[in-house]
Amino acid sequence: MRYDTDVTFIKNSENSHHDPDLGEWIEDEPDRTTVSANVTDLGTNRSVTLFGSIKQGAKVIRTQPLFVVPKWDTIEINGKTYQLTTERQPLERDTLIVEEVTVDGQK
Repeated sequence: MRYDTDVTFIKNSENSHHDPDLGEWIEDEPDRTTVSANVTDLGTNRSVTLFGSIKQGAKVIRTQPLFVVPKWDTIEINGKTYQLTTERQPLERDTLIVEEVTVDGQK
């Protein structure tokens, strides 16, 4: 199994806040953790089982053994943003099934 794709786990900052003087939301920089992982498209049978249909943009992410997945809100792969659908931990590895999401009107 090749771990040849950069995957970035993004955790939104807890220091983001509303500034009453400016009257706007101040977004603090999120924490980003980038690792190499095995990333493949979700198979047709598994897609039908999870979503009831074939879902475009769904991926399977497999981490290296003994890697501890950080706390995260979204994942970024090749400039696209994903959210968690399901997670498993077979044989001391994390397997995440994620689906592509739209962020700020961009897919």
